[in-house]
Amino acid sequence: MAGKDTKTRIKEIGLKLFQERGFENVTINEICEQSGVNKHTFYYYFKSKDELLKDYYELPYDIGTKYFVQMLNAENYVEQLWLSYKPFLDRISESGTEISRQLFIKNINHDVGTFRGGHRRSEHMKMQAGIIEKGQAAGEIRNSSDPQTLCMMIHQTFVSTLFMWCIHNGTFDLPLYIRSSVEAMLDVKPELRAHPGLSLTDIWCRDEGQAERNERRPAGSGRTAHEAAGRERRGTR
Repeated sequence: MAGKDTKTRIKEIGLKLFQERGFENVTINEICEQSGVNKHTFYYYFKSKDELLKDYYELPYDIGTKYFVQMLNAENYVEQLWLSYKPFLDRISESGTEISRQLFIKNINHDVGTFRGGHRRSEHMKMQAGIIEKGQAAGEIRNSSDPQTLCMMIHQTFVSTLFMWCIHNGTFDLPLYIRSSVEAMLDVKPELRAHPGLSLTDIWCRDEGQAERNERRPAGSGRTAHEAAGRERRGTR
């Protein structure tokens, strides 16, 4: 049990440092120092810094109990579809831009399968295609294209938007931008859209403007655009 606790502590400390300072700027010595272990112990559990990211190599395609219950209780098929993507978005929000950036770098240098298809992803997409088909039949989704093709396009939208989010260092609201993009692609009925009066251009310009204001503020005196947008959606200041 003690060994498992040590491994978990090293990993959690390492990920925290990556998020705060960037993967390339963190040394194994620093991880060991903050974890309270020596390098021998580190290498007992991990071959390199890269191995600390191994849990993130595979995107979450399983719908846990929490989301499954929410999907069953969803008011419409559009909301069901969105909830099916929540595990992915929650993982990304948890990891932040730095770890997501490293996933892209890792897969470019050596494909570890993060963005490739597989059995679990195929099964997940079959379930999502079924929701889209039902949404089309109910008139909630007005794009009549093949549901499986639409699923593939949504997946590409997620990956490409995530890439841009990393490049822009999280300066736009990722969940809001992806949802608005998917709703536009599927031609969702206006009354079922999360933010019907907000276009993709509006989101981008708003968050880019917030990012510029943040850059002009002294360090530590303001929130990021992503944080500000999240507070705005919740009605807080």
